[in-house]
Amino acid sequence: MSDLQPDISIVIVNYKVKEYISNLLESVYKARNQLKLEIFVVDNASGDESITYLKNRFPEVIYIENQENLGFGKANNQAIQEATGTYTLIINPDTLVAEDTLSTMFSHMEHTEQCGACGCKIYNPDGTFAPESKRSVPSIISAASKVLGLTTLFPRHKAFGDYYLGWIDEDEQAAVPVLSGCFMFWRTKVLKDIGSFDERFFMYGEDIDLCYRIQSTPYHIDYVPSTSIVHYKGESTRKGDMRYTRIFNDALYLFFEKHYSPQYTWLFKVLIYLVITAKTGFSYLRNWFVTSKALFLDILVLNTSIALGYIIRYALKGSFILDASFAKYLWIMGIATAFFLISGSMFGILKDNRYSVSIRLKTLVVTFTGVIVLTFFIRDLAYSRLGILIAFMISSITLMIIRTLFNRNDTLDNGFIGSSKKAIIVGEPYNTAELLSKLSSNPEWNIDVVGTVTVSDQSKHRPEILGSLPQLEDLVKAYGVTQVFFYLKDVSYKNMLEVISSFKTDGIKFKLIPESGEFILGKSHVEYVESIPLVSFQLEFTRANQQFLKRLFDISLSTLLLPFLFPFYVVGRVFHKPDKHISGQYDLNILRPVKKHVMANVFSMVRSIAIGKRTFVGLPVGSAIQGGVQKEGLTGIIQISRARIHSDADEERFNLHYLQNYSIWLDIDILLKSTKGQFTLSAELDRLIPSTAVDPHPEPS
Repeated sequence: MSDLQPDISIVIVNYKVKEYISNLLESVYKARNQLKLEIFVVDNASGDESITYLKNRFPEVIYIENQENLGFGKANNQAIQEATGTYTLIINPDTLVAEDTLSTMFSHMEHTEQCGACGCKIYNPDGTFAPESKRSVPSIISAASKVLGLTTLFPRHKAFGDYYLGWIDEDEQAAVPVLSGCFMFWRTKVLKDIGSFDERFFMYGEDIDLCYRIQSTPYHIDYVPSTSIVHYKGESTRKGDMRYTRIFNDALYLFFEKHYSPQYTWLFKVLIYLVITAKTGFSYLRNWFVTSKALFLDILVLNTSIALGYIIRYALKGSFILDASFAKYLWIMGIATAFFLISGSMFGILKDNRYSVSIRLKTLVVTFTGVIVLTFFIRDLAYSRLGILIAFMISSITLMIIRTLFNRNDTLDNGFIGSSKKAIIVGEPYNTAELLSKLSSNPEWNIDVVGTVTVSDQSKHRPEILGSLPQLEDLVKAYGVTQVFFYLKDVSYKNMLEVISSFKTDGIKFKLIPESGEFILGKSHVEYVESIPLVSFQLEFTRANQQFLKRLFDISLSTLLLPFLFPFYVVGRVFHKPDKHISGQYDLNILRPVKKHVMANVFSMVRSIAIGKRTFVGLPVGSAIQGGVQKEGLTGIIQISRARIHSDADEERFNLHYLQNYSIWLDIDILLKSTKGQFTLSAELDRLIPSTAVDPHPEPS
């Protein structure tokens, strides 16, 4: 081997995943040890300044820029033709290698002369073993077993588990027929001799085809589980997209036609094609159903509410409920469903899979308004207005409850102001302090960082330190954490892979923060740590229509609450005892006092809202942000985000976010968050109503 010849040529194809490649390259350089590397990045017309972004960070990499998306195989071949390394690593951009991965692969190939290619153990982002780490060449039986679910039911069965070679333990080194295309470590000469990738495969299937062709050579393929990588599957494609589903299934047919076609009659070929076509359709329907679960739930709630509205309405009249007239009004369900789908598509329900209560409330308002207008103009279709009102109230309350209980989302921003998800940062405190502050003070991210877990035992007595890395899983359970951030400046890739692979707790999202600290990598999202400057020529809050709606909301809600609160106010004024301080500890849920006579103070607060002195959602008293059209509020984005605000600048950032994104639905979101019992108002109300509170211990005059 020439001293100038690279030991390993590394080939990475990029399509709009520059942040993942940046992270991968950082891990590759940490893993290079004494090896000489030659790295190619082939960009398939990403259109997002990927090459510029990467060149600024990794100028020594060889870049190939395509003017169109040539597909995975053809793009890889461009770099393989130029590769001069003894070995060539074909690796997906959405992967991460451990510090010993390259040296382990290199050593195995050096000591196993007949090994033409090898792969390692692959982990999913949640720490589970990825079965595609070792695979067989798909046959009719193994493919059918996988499609029918038999591979999952009988993973170690010789026939049913053949697709993933389930009888070979994940920690057992063995010769295997096929490697995953996300990580393939080849002898460069062998790779070029067998013709590299078949460019007829645009995406998917090309890795199986390439491994299949090595069978005609003296070389074999090895699975080497002594090192591992993590693979963020499919981040450069959109799963569930009909186009990618079709490409995947077309690749299966192309492989079958290329290698198995001569063995079967034309009738059997047609049957295989029909089966694959049907699978394409079923895959699309299944993916669509999975991504539309929230929509189906909405429609179920809507129609159930309409039925209950009818039943309650006629029960109040003393009429027999389930008579012939009930069938007459079934049409309203279809009309309401149509209104819901049309208005929902306008508000983004069909595009946005987040379970946002404000979007659904807007959709319900339009839906029921549409039904009322329709019944007004078409008298033959007239429906009880009271029944519609009851249905609206039931559906709105039900959706709010569902939103509160079952909201789940992968991103840091869960679409609900202040609805924080608890997180832990793994790293050293002297490096994570600034990062923790940035994460907490970004108003667009609803995360609550409960503390730091150190890699070593240093500084373990500092208050923000929860414990060390071996205690991570116990700490996750103890604090109810749902997200773990690994700061890769302090955590080795190997340690991180070992931790996530050993995790037994389900539902934990592991996210990576590269050494630069610029962004966070999750399974399907890239979140930039630095706050994006919030600049707008027109603040939504200052628009006249928004001010009118906000005041109308304050008047309506306070008018509803004041009659209920007034008796409590009278009791508080007349029957208070000297040893009972009215402005004690209580939360925003005004229907549930925490201490006796607290309603007297709440009544005073709501009364001040009714007459326009204050508002339900606004600025805290004593805030550095004063003046303008904003009023003091019973709650607000600043009040519910106290734990995340560390300075006046943070307070201004949160408030500016509120002003820019203001709508009456945002106010409702904030109120809903406040009523969950996570926001304590003792300090807020003590400041808000000192002049109207009943003071049982007045100062002597």
